[in-house]
Parts: sequence; structure tokens; C-alpha cells
Amino acid sequence: MARISVYLQMAANVSDIVTNSSSASTQCTYDLDSLTEKFCKTVAYFIIMFSSLIGNVLVICVVIINRQMRTVTNYLIVNMAVADLLITVFSMPVTIKLLVTGHMDWSSGVFSNILCKLIPFTQYLSIASSVLTLTAIAFDRFLAVMFPLKRYMPFQVSYGIMVIVWIVGIAVNSPILYAQRVIMRNGKWFCLEIWTPAFTEEASKHFTIVIFVVFYLVPLLTMSILYSFIVLKLWVRKVPGNQTAENQRRSDKSKKKVLIMLMTVVILFALCWLPVYISQFIYFFDKENFPCGPPAVLSFMGYFLGHANSAINPTIYAIFNSNFRKGFIDIFLCRCRRNRVAPHTNVQIGSAIGQDGTHGGVALTRVRPRDP
Repeated sequence: MARISVYLQMAANVSDIVTNSSSASTQCTYDLDSLTEKFCKTVAYFIIMFSSLIGNVLVICVVIINRQMRTVTNYLIVNMAVADLLITVFSMPVTIKLLVTGHMDWSSGVFSNILCKLIPFTQYLSIASSVLTLTAIAFDRFLAVMFPLKRYMPFQVSYGIMVIVWIVGIAVNSPILYAQRVIMRNGKWFCLEIWTPAFTEEASKHFTIVIFVVFYLVPLLTMSILYSFIVLKLWVRKVPGNQTAENQRRSDKSKKKVLIMLMTVVILFALCWLPVYISQFIYFFDKENFPCGPPAVLSFMGYFLGHANSAINPTIYAIFNSNFRKGFIDIFLCRCRRNRVAPHTNVQIGSAIGQDGTHGGVALTRVRPRDP
């Protein structure tokens, strides 16, 4: 499993790793982690796994329980939380098991072959769904800011977008289900990525490029452009009505929150997943200088940061959005707010997050006086 299992084995410094090359197999040996290093890595992974599990479940529960949180943007956030839970449930326990035991128990059985295919596929599907959902949120925010007088993205369209996101993720990543297989090398069973005979041996490189472009480069560039327009629009937009000192203060505070949140979303996405793609390009395109794959430190940090991104997202919502923060506290204190609504305002929340309507820092909820 060149993209995941081998990387994780190298990250755990497992000895006797087989790497698949075009000419012959290469036997690579790595020094084992000390007990202290193994303990620290394992504890770190336990922390992000439970943080991701609890955080993303809380995100889903907050949107379901609170009626005012059932908005287009929040439904997209729930979709991303589900994708993050896929990594949490399928990938992180495998990583922890490998870090603790130092080996993967592959065999020729049907269950082992299913896991060999399912584990990497679910991770790729989760990444794809998260990235495409973030891009959909960026488009939603862009339309809401640039065309504030027009109707935001309706719920029916958001449902269709979520379906398309998963369909695209499954379709683009489906070839990995064919390539991943359990084979024996040097008397041991390994889960490797082998594209022949249906594809050429260069298919692994082509697949790497496609995944990088479709699920990293293009979404990142798209979000950067859209959020740049949003920041420019919000920064010069004036608050309707008389510009009192209080209105100006609130406007300035909202603008700062917008800029900080947008930069946080884009930068964290780029930084968390960049090391993984660097590792993949080293593995598939620079075997001359790295015959045994990328450095173990880069492999571990790449997947650790990528997995940590699933735990970071709920934290961002709690920090920047008061409605999520209050919702988390209410759930912890067993206080449900299913029927709670704003008492003095008629809030248009067709595509906002809550009363302050922020995702990626974009404050978009329009508040009108209650109709008489």
C-alpha cells in the first residue's frame, strides 16, 4: 500500500519493508523507534482521534438539535464532519495499531483483502469529500457576499451538491480499489498498490498527479481566489444605515474576524495536507534518490497533520462561531435547544451558520426588524 501502509510503516520505523519498483523489489530496513518515541506518537494519535471523534459528532449534533443552525452552510459543514469521521474511524485506529505493534497483520484471506482496499479508499474518499465541501462552502459564501440581494443557495441545491461531492469522490478514487491488493513478498504478506495488468506501471504516477490536482491544487487555488474576493468585498462594504461609532466598531470587528477565519481555513488546509503530497511525489517520482521512499519523519508528520486536520475543524468552529460554541456547551451540560429561536429579530439564515452567520469568518446573516 504505497500511499498509506508503507508510509505509516516507515513512519513507525518498521523493519523489513518492501517497496514496489518497476525493476525489482527493494529490501529496506529502518531503525525501530525508542519506547519514548513510540509512546509520544501513540499518545498524540489517541488525542487527535478522540478529539476528531468527539468534535465532529458534536458538530453534527449541534446542527441537528438546534433549529436555527439548520442552514445550507451548516449542512455542508455536517457533510464535511461526516467525511472527517471516515478518517477517524477507518484510518486512525489502523495507524495507532501499527505504531503500537510495529506491524500489519495481512493475509491471503478475503477479510484482509477487503481491508487492504477499504482503508486507503475511505481515506481518499474522506479527503476528497472534505476538500470539495470546503470549495462548495467557498462558492456559497462568494455568492452570498457578491450578490447579497439575490437568494442564497437553496437547500435543494445544497443536497444535490453533497450528493455530487460523494459521487465525484467515489468515482475519482475508485481505481485505488483495483490497485490495492495483498501479495506475498519475501515470505511475508504486504498490502501493495499494483496497477498491472489492467493499467501500465506508470498508472501510479498518473493517479498521484490526478489526486494532487483535483483534490489539492485546484480546490486550494479556487478557495484562495473566492475568499480573496470575499475579503475585498467585505473590507470596503459599508454597514447600512447611519454609521454611528457603535456600528463602525461592530463592522471593524466583523471584518477582522472574517479575515482571520478565511486565512485560517485556507492556510490550515494547505499546510496539513502538503506534506502528504510531498511524500507521495518523492515516493513515485524520485526513487533514484529515495529508493526506500521518503524520510520516515516526513511520512509520519504528513499523515499526522493530515489526520489532525479532522480534529482541527471543530475547534475552528468553536473558536470563531459563538453558536457552535454555545451548542457544544449545551450538549456537554445536557441542555437541548431544539426549539430555540431568536426572540427579537427575523434572521435570514438560508445560507448562514447561525446568528452571526460565520464560516471561514464570513459574517453574512442579514437581520431585519420583526414584521409587525
